[in-house]
Amino acid sequence: MRYIWPIISLLIAVGLQVNLPSAVKIFGAKPDLALVVLIAYALAADPMFGAILGFAAGLIHGSAVGISLGSFIATRTITGFLAGLLTTRVFSENPIVPMFSAAWLTLVNELLFLLINPRLAPAVAFRTIGGECLFNSLLALLLYWLLKYLETRRKIRLVNARMRI
Repeated sequence: MRYIWPIISLLIAVGLQVNLPSAVKIFGAKPDLALVVLIAYALAADPMFGAILGFAAGLIHGSAVGISLGSFIATRTITGFLAGLLTTRVFSENPIVPMFSAAWLTLVNELLFLLINPRLAPAVAFRTIGGECLFNSLLALLLYWLLKYLETRRKIRLVNARMRI
């Protein structure tokens, strides 16, 4: 049950990502919605959950793109694990932390992908990675706080249900 909503969210994110208009760009980069969903869920979980969700995100995104499936799986699994590890080591309730974490994790993910599967010239790749880090950090901040709000509501309902018994 723990994985159902994250997987559904990843499927929706990849569906939106594939159909995202090309006009939505910063420095030539479109946001990577699957990566944003992965980071937001993994920041609220542990490293094992992040790695498993990262594997699923890589599998879904790589299948939708149709190329470099192994590169997507490897980089997303590592990114999910690092996001979960970041949660257990340095995470706090500061609203800026998810934003900087998403930017850093996007940078790590894209650099790993560039090492595994180099397809762009380095100058173009670094400009694109910068735009994607900016986009993803803003989107991850919004999504993280939405997920945090929904999780708090779920916990309150559980407490209320236990009090009725």
